[in-house]
Amino acid sequence: MRRILLSLAAMLFAAIPIAVNAQQLTVEYETRVNANSPDAMKESGLPDEMRKALISAVADVKAYYIMCIDGGQVEGRAQAAKEKQMINFMGQTIDANEFVKNQLENIIYYNKDTKRQVSKVVVMGKHYLLVDPLKPDTFDVKPNEKKDILGYECMKAVSKDGKQTIWFTKHIPVDAGPLYTDVGGLILEAELKDQIFVAKKISMSVDHALKEPTGGEEMTEKAFKEKMQKYVEMMRRGQ
Repeated sequence: MRRILLSLAAMLFAAIPIAVNAQQLTVEYETRVNANSPDAMKESGLPDEMRKALISAVADVKAYYIMCIDGGQVEGRAQAAKEKQMINFMGQTIDANEFVKNQLENIIYYNKDTKRQVSKVVVMGKHYLLVDPLKPDTFDVKPNEKKDILGYECMKAVSKDGKQTIWFTKHIPVDAGPLYTDVGGLILEAELKDQIFVAKKISMSVDHALKEPTGGEEMTEKAFKEKMQKYVEMMRRGQ
Protein backbone atom coordinates (compact mmCIF):
# COMPACT_ATOMS: atom_id res chain seq x y z
CA MET A 1 0.00 0.00 0.00
CA ARG A 2 2.83 2.41 0.87
CA ARG A 3 4.42 1.83 -2.55
CA ILE A 4 1.07 2.51 -4.26
CA LEU A 5 0.63 5.74 -2.31
CA LEU A 6 4.14 6.85 -3.23
CA SER A 7 3.46 6.12 -6.90
CA LEU A 8 0.23 8.11 -6.79
CA ALA A 9 2.04 11.00 -5.11
CA ALA A 10 4.71 10.93 -7.82
CA MET A 11 2.06 11.02 -10.54
CA LEU A 12 0.30 13.98 -8.92
CA PHE A 13 3.58 15.81 -8.46
CA ALA A 14 4.49 15.26 -12.12
CA ALA A 15 1.16 16.74 -13.20
CA ILE A 16 1.80 20.04 -11.40
CA PRO A 17 3.58 22.67 -13.54
CA ILE A 18 6.95 23.46 -11.98
CA ALA A 19 8.36 26.96 -12.26
CA VAL A 20 11.73 27.01 -14.03
CA ASN A 21 14.21 29.51 -12.64
CA ALA A 22 17.25 28.42 -14.65
CA GLN A 23 19.63 31.21 -15.66
CA GLN A 24 20.31 29.50 -18.98
CA LEU A 25 17.73 28.32 -21.50
CA THR A 26 17.70 27.32 -25.16
CA VAL A 27 14.38 27.30 -26.96
CA GLU A 28 13.90 25.83 -30.43
CA TYR A 29 10.95 27.20 -32.40
CA GLU A 30 9.51 25.91 -35.64
CA THR A 31 8.63 28.87 -37.87
CA ARG A 32 6.73 29.56 -41.06
CA VAL A 33 5.44 32.63 -42.85
CA ASN A 34 2.14 34.00 -41.55
CA ALA A 35 0.24 33.51 -44.80
CA ASN A 36 -2.99 34.85 -43.26
CA SER A 37 -1.48 38.20 -42.31
CA PRO A 38 -2.11 41.11 -44.71
CA ASP A 39 1.14 42.64 -43.46
CA ALA A 40 3.37 39.62 -44.18
CA MET A 41 6.60 40.57 -45.99
CA LYS A 42 5.42 44.16 -46.51
CA GLU A 43 8.82 45.49 -45.49
CA SER A 44 10.48 43.42 -48.23
CA GLY A 45 9.75 46.18 -50.73
CA LEU A 46 8.48 43.67 -53.30
CA PRO A 47 5.64 44.70 -55.62
CA ASP A 48 2.38 43.58 -54.06
CA GLU A 49 1.61 40.94 -56.68
CA MET A 50 5.08 39.39 -56.36
CA ARG A 51 4.91 39.54 -52.55
CA LYS A 52 1.62 37.63 -52.51
CA ALA A 53 2.98 35.08 -54.99
CA LEU A 54 6.04 34.50 -52.80
CA ILE A 55 3.92 34.12 -49.64
CA SER A 56 1.73 31.57 -51.44
CA ALA A 57 4.80 29.65 -52.62
CA VAL A 58 6.42 29.40 -49.17
CA ALA A 59 3.26 29.10 -47.04
CA ASP A 60 4.07 25.50 -46.03
CA VAL A 61 7.83 25.91 -45.76
CA LYS A 62 9.28 25.26 -42.30
CA ALA A 63 12.37 26.82 -40.77
CA TYR A 64 13.69 27.04 -37.24
CA TYR A 65 14.61 29.79 -34.79
CA ILE A 66 16.99 29.10 -31.92
CA MET A 67 16.81 31.44 -28.94
CA CYS A 68 19.43 31.33 -26.19
CA ILE A 69 19.01 33.00 -22.80
CA ASP A 70 21.83 33.56 -20.32
CA GLY A 71 20.82 35.77 -17.42
CA GLY A 72 19.82 39.13 -18.89
CA GLN A 73 21.19 38.34 -22.35
CA VAL A 74 19.04 36.93 -25.15
CA GLU A 75 20.22 35.87 -28.62
CA GLY A 76 18.16 34.61 -31.55
CA ARG A 77 19.26 33.04 -34.85
CA ALA A 78 17.45 31.43 -37.78
CA GLN A 79 18.23 27.88 -38.86
CA ALA A 80 17.29 26.13 -42.09
CA ALA A 81 15.45 22.83 -42.11
CA LYS A 82 17.64 19.78 -42.73
CA GLU A 83 15.38 18.32 -45.40
CA LYS A 84 14.90 19.89 -48.83
CA GLN A 85 11.68 21.84 -49.32
CA MET A 86 11.03 22.33 -53.01
CA ILE A 87 8.73 25.14 -54.15
CA ASN A 88 7.68 26.70 -57.47
CA PHE A 89 8.20 30.46 -57.76
CA MET A 90 8.26 32.59 -60.90
CA GLY A 91 8.47 29.52 -63.11
CA GLN A 92 11.41 28.00 -61.25
CA THR A 93 11.61 25.01 -58.91
CA ILE A 94 13.97 25.75 -56.04
CA ASP A 95 14.80 24.55 -52.54
CA ALA A 96 13.09 26.99 -50.15
CA ASN A 97 15.96 26.56 -47.70
CA GLU A 98 17.92 28.87 -49.99
CA PHE A 99 15.75 31.74 -48.74
CA VAL A 100 16.63 30.90 -45.14
CA LYS A 101 20.37 30.68 -45.93
CA ASN A 102 20.35 34.41 -46.55
CA GLN A 103 19.35 34.91 -42.91
CA LEU A 104 21.74 32.49 -41.21
CA GLU A 105 24.31 35.19 -40.44
CA ASN A 106 21.69 37.46 -38.90
CA ILE A 107 21.68 37.76 -35.10
CA ILE A 108 19.05 39.34 -32.87
CA TYR A 109 20.52 40.23 -29.48
CA TYR A 110 19.31 42.17 -26.50
CA ASN A 111 20.48 42.74 -22.96
CA LYS A 112 17.82 43.37 -20.34
CA ASP A 113 20.40 44.64 -17.84
CA THR A 114 21.90 47.32 -20.11
CA LYS A 115 18.53 47.97 -21.89
CA ARG A 116 20.32 47.69 -25.22
CA GLN A 117 19.24 45.91 -28.40
CA VAL A 118 21.66 45.08 -31.22
CA SER A 119 20.73 43.20 -34.38
CA LYS A 120 23.32 42.08 -36.92
CA VAL A 121 21.90 41.98 -40.44
CA VAL A 122 23.68 40.94 -43.63
CA VAL A 123 22.33 42.35 -46.92
CA MET A 124 24.05 41.67 -50.24
CA GLY A 125 27.21 40.71 -48.38
CA LYS A 126 27.33 43.91 -46.32
CA HIS A 127 27.05 43.80 -42.53
CA TYR A 128 24.91 46.21 -40.52
CA LEU A 129 24.50 46.64 -36.76
CA LEU A 130 21.10 47.99 -35.76
CA VAL A 131 21.45 49.56 -32.32
CA ASP A 132 18.49 50.85 -30.32
CA PRO A 133 17.34 51.19 -26.70
CA LEU A 134 15.53 48.05 -25.54
CA LYS A 135 11.81 48.66 -25.24
CA PRO A 136 9.16 45.96 -24.72
CA ASP A 137 6.32 45.51 -27.18
CA THR A 138 3.03 46.09 -25.36
CA PHE A 139 0.47 43.29 -25.23
CA ASP A 140 -2.86 42.95 -23.43
CA VAL A 141 -3.00 39.72 -21.44
CA LYS A 142 -6.16 37.59 -21.68
CA PRO A 143 -5.90 35.64 -18.38
CA ASN A 144 -8.98 33.52 -19.05
CA GLU A 145 -7.66 32.17 -22.37
CA LYS A 146 -5.17 29.38 -21.77
CA LYS A 147 -3.67 26.34 -23.48
CA ASP A 148 -0.91 23.81 -22.94
CA ILE A 149 2.37 24.01 -24.89
CA LEU A 150 5.18 21.53 -24.16
CA GLY A 151 3.52 20.72 -20.84
CA TYR A 152 3.40 24.35 -19.69
CA GLU A 153 0.17 26.23 -19.07
CA CYS A 154 0.21 29.32 -21.29
CA MET A 155 -1.87 32.48 -21.32
CA LYS A 156 -2.84 34.48 -24.39
CA ALA A 157 -1.87 38.11 -25.03
CA VAL A 158 -2.78 40.35 -27.97
CA SER A 159 -0.97 43.42 -29.32
CA LYS A 160 -2.61 46.83 -29.01
CA ASP A 161 -3.48 46.88 -32.73
CA GLY A 162 -4.92 43.36 -32.53
CA LYS A 163 -2.65 42.09 -35.32
CA GLN A 164 -0.29 39.94 -33.24
CA THR A 165 -0.96 37.18 -30.70
CA ILE A 166 1.39 35.43 -28.29
CA TRP A 167 1.06 32.56 -25.82
CA PHE A 168 3.41 32.73 -22.83
CA THR A 169 3.99 30.77 -19.63
CA LYS A 170 4.64 32.31 -16.24
CA HIS A 171 6.02 28.96 -15.12
CA ILE A 172 9.20 30.11 -16.89
CA PRO A 173 9.33 33.73 -15.60
CA VAL A 174 11.64 35.08 -18.31
CA ASP A 175 10.59 37.95 -20.58
CA ALA A 176 11.91 36.51 -23.82
CA GLY A 177 10.72 35.06 -27.10
CA PRO A 178 10.62 35.90 -30.80
CA LEU A 179 9.95 39.44 -29.60
CA TYR A 180 10.58 41.24 -26.30
CA THR A 181 7.58 41.93 -24.06
CA ASP A 182 6.96 42.56 -20.37
CA VAL A 183 4.21 39.96 -19.84
CA GLY A 184 6.28 38.15 -17.21
CA GLY A 185 6.86 34.84 -18.94
CA LEU A 186 8.55 32.97 -21.78
CA ILE A 187 6.74 33.14 -25.14
CA LEU A 188 6.15 29.62 -26.48
CA GLU A 189 3.97 30.52 -29.45
CA ALA A 190 3.62 33.72 -31.46
CA GLU A 191 1.56 34.76 -34.45
CA LEU A 192 3.33 37.90 -35.63
CA LYS A 193 2.83 40.09 -38.69
CA ASP A 194 5.41 38.19 -40.74
CA GLN A 195 5.93 34.83 -39.08
CA ILE A 196 4.43 32.20 -36.83
CA PHE A 197 6.63 30.65 -34.11
CA VAL A 198 5.84 27.47 -32.17
CA ALA A 199 8.22 26.18 -29.47
CA LYS A 200 9.23 22.55 -30.02
CA LYS A 201 11.97 22.05 -27.44
CA ILE A 202 13.33 23.71 -24.30
CA SER A 203 16.78 22.93 -22.85
CA MET A 204 18.12 24.19 -19.52
CA SER A 205 21.54 25.13 -20.92
CA VAL A 206 23.31 27.22 -23.59
CA ASP A 207 26.08 25.77 -25.74
CA HIS A 208 28.07 28.98 -26.25
CA ALA A 209 28.84 32.28 -24.54
CA LEU A 210 26.42 35.06 -25.47
CA LYS A 211 27.83 38.43 -26.40
CA GLU A 212 26.77 41.53 -28.27
CA PRO A 213 27.40 41.15 -32.02
CA THR A 214 30.08 43.31 -33.62
CA GLY A 215 31.41 44.09 -37.09
CA GLY A 216 29.20 46.18 -39.30
CA GLU A 217 27.96 49.66 -40.15
CA GLU A 218 26.12 50.94 -37.09
CA MET A 219 22.73 52.67 -37.36
CA THR A 220 19.27 52.60 -35.83
CA GLU A 221 16.63 50.17 -37.04
CA LYS A 222 14.61 53.11 -38.40
CA ALA A 223 17.59 54.40 -40.41
CA PHE A 224 18.24 50.89 -41.75
CA LYS A 225 14.65 50.49 -42.95
CA GLU A 226 14.80 53.88 -44.68
CA LYS A 227 18.09 52.89 -46.34
CA MET A 228 16.65 49.59 -47.58
CA GLN A 229 13.52 51.32 -48.88
CA LYS A 230 15.65 53.74 -50.93
CA TYR A 231 17.67 50.79 -52.24
CA VAL A 232 14.50 48.96 -53.33
CA GLU A 233 13.17 52.09 -55.04
CA MET A 234 16.47 52.48 -56.95
CA MET A 235 16.27 48.83 -58.05
CA ARG A 236 12.74 49.37 -59.32
CA ARG A 237 13.86 52.35 -61.38
CA GLY A 238 16.75 50.32 -62.75
CA GLN A 239 19.40 52.66 -61.42
